[in-house]
Amino acid sequence: MDEWPDWVHQLPSIDTAYPGGRGHLLASEHGQVVLWSFPSGATVPCHRHGPQIGVVICGSVELSLGSETRMLSAGESFSLADHQPHAATIAPGTLVIEVFADPDRHTATTPQAIR
Repeated sequence: MDEWPDWVHQLPSIDTAYPGGRGHLLASEHGQVVLWSFPSGATVPCHRHGPQIGVVICGSVELSLGSETRMLSAGESFSLADHQPHAATIAPGTLVIEVFADPDRHTATTPQAIR
């Protein structure tokens, strides 16, 4: 799989401060799930937020956690603690699913997030 199925593109898009990524949002008062695609890759600078888990669907992510850097490939997952600083370099063509504990981590553009 090198792109999400058409029905995913019908989900609400999200605003993101990091160029190169496109996200589609599922959200509730309990958290958020974002289905990311990175057609041309991306660099995400060091930042922090609430707890998060994720899995790489295809492509690869170089994830930096403090002084540790891990290369994640398709099928590999990660878990971030509450406010753990992290950064990433994402290869072109990568798809990632991330689950955020924060119910307001990302903001839907239009339409409203599915509840």
